[in-house]
Amino acid sequence: MESNSTDGLSAIAEARAALADRLTAPWWYQPSYGLLLAGCVLAFGFGGTAVRIGSVMLLLAGCAALIHAYRRRTGFWVSGFDAGPAGRWIGAAGAVTVLAVAAAPALAAPAGLRWPVWCLAVAAFAAIMILGRRFEAALRAQLRAGA
Repeated sequence: MESNSTDGLSAIAEARAALADRLTAPWWYQPSYGLLLAGCVLAFGFGGTAVRIGSVMLLLAGCAALIHAYRRRTGFWVSGFDAGPAGRWIGAAGAVTVLAVAAAPALAAPAGLRWPVWCLAVAAFAAIMILGRRFEAALRAQLRAGA
């Protein structure tokens, strides 16, 4: 009886490890989202209302396309909102997204300078690269640990 439960637990641990191994986004996944976000930041910093609305629509459509591509590649999708402790990295990415887009017009308007908005777009891109990779690593570790 004890052997069966040990075998079952071992099979579960192996399945979790196999699933964790599949949780690797393609190399272009985070850069693509980072570019979508950077474009949105630039649109909010320099564009009018129509450009801003278009950039948000492009960002949302791009995110949907990235999710679809990830599902096709890995066979599943884990929402950052349902990812347990690893989800804090997605929360941070969401905060970066909202703050960067909201700050762009504030940086561009007062002095009419363009370089602060470009710096913000680059910083948002870099933050998404880092936070996305941290999320994946944390999620893989959680799966392997059985959390």
